[in-house]
Amino acid sequence: MGGIATSIAKGTAGLFVLLLLCLGICQVSLATDCDKAFSLFSAGMIHKSDEDAARYYVQSIELCPGFIRPYELVGNWHRNKREDEKAIGYFSKAASLGSTNHKLYYLLADLLFRKGNADEAHRQLTKSLSLREDYEPALELKARIGEETDTVGPRLLLFEPALLPGEKAASGQENITVRGRVADKSGVAWVRVNQLEASLDEDGYFLKDIPLQLGANRIVVEARDARGNVSSFEVTLERVKPEVALAAQSAAMPGARDLYKKSFAVVIGINNYVKWPALEFAVRDAKAIQMKLQESGFDEVITLLDKEATQRRILTVLGFELPSKVGREDRVVFFFAGHGQTEDMPTGGKKGYVIPVDADLSNYVATAISMEQIKELSNLIPAKHILYAMDACYSGLGLARALGTDPGVGGYLRKVASMRTVQMVTAGGEGELVIEKEGHGIFTRFFLRALEGEADVNKDGVVTGTELGAYLRPQVSIASNNAQTPLFGRLEGEGEFLFFVTKK
Repeated sequence: MGGIATSIAKGTAGLFVLLLLCLGICQVSLATDCDKAFSLFSAGMIHKSDEDAARYYVQSIELCPGFIRPYELVGNWHRNKREDEKAIGYFSKAASLGSTNHKLYYLLADLLFRKGNADEAHRQLTKSLSLREDYEPALELKARIGEETDTVGPRLLLFEPALLPGEKAASGQENITVRGRVADKSGVAWVRVNQLEASLDEDGYFLKDIPLQLGANRIVVEARDARGNVSSFEVTLERVKPEVALAAQSAAMPGARDLYKKSFAVVIGINNYVKWPALEFAVRDAKAIQMKLQESGFDEVITLLDKEATQRRILTVLGFELPSKVGREDRVVFFFAGHGQTEDMPTGGKKGYVIPVDADLSNYVATAISMEQIKELSNLIPAKHILYAMDACYSGLGLARALGTDPGVGGYLRKVASMRTVQMVTAGGEGELVIEKEGHGIFTRFFLRALEGEADVNKDGVVTGTELGAYLRPQVSIASNNAQTPLFGRLEGEGEFLFFVTKK
């Protein structure tokens, strides 16, 4: 690390970075925390002492926890000092934020393997090789891991309920979403919750909705690998029937406060990109959505416009701010108006990206935010319902088929409201251009109309996520002369995001 920093410091480059440091720290009133974090990071890059450089990197992380690169450098500093546990901690944070550095995942896998965690090491190594399939050190480590006989079951990590094996907790819910992550170097054959098969994706995330009976409920999670090794995880939930639940059930039609404790939103609009072409109405779209959500009773709306919407700031919100304040009974909307991009993968398939204000034109893979990152970060947010609404066009979303709506009212709404879901709707697919006219993007214009009740198919005063997607797809396509056809589906779960129509 020191050699790289010393070479950067030579000549005028060092003076330029020092100027950035002054602009970022001296003019505190004009800079965001993530701006100041970048200045501190730049100061660390020119420092001759590795220890002092690491201190700057740690300070930049404290100001802007979604800034990926400092985690990588501090982790490597600890690795060089043989402080493996600290190195694993920093490398794991960078990995959870979606680093595109194949060496990071290899180094993390190597440390985990040395600590005896071959299953998680294999998971991280798979990520390294997905980024660079011919990386020789990773291939050698893969061979070493494969030589060891697998005699233990998969490694289980439970996100929800957030309990350790054997722990007990109380719940007032009729249903509980059991979700977590499983890893095994031999491959995972299945995951079951109370003997029922759970959905399992290629990254090892699993999910199953389980009904709760009044009194004690044993929740047993079992996983089996390809070699037949089985592991299990057991917790107990005591279902109680609080007075609040009784009051809500007596109402003919549930409202937002009956089904959600709090509502959060992140609203992003970018007109003036640093390198990408400018847009005309993205900021106006974001402001209109912000106002609409506030009018409909959302408790907190975080709004990032133009220069505020950097990659590190958006990742800080998704990876740290929301997980720290959002609860299990909350809902979250993430609205983005700006550019989207699709990348063709070397092994086939496609990957979708949203483009932050500071993204590079050619190296957008490292400077944008991929759908893979969004899916990973969604697992950190405990909200039962998350909706991503993207006024941007791209493909490679990995969406599951959307389920149809149910004609029932109160009982149906209570059921889908209790089940975890992450849903997404985008303005269009790969190669389609976002069309702006009449002061808004077409997608946003109809999104606003949907929330005003036009998407409420059965007129029950509630717009579900599925109703929203079913409304937007034809409306936007027709209004754009088929130039834009929205995509809609699920990233996770079988519940429904719910918007409650407000009377004018």
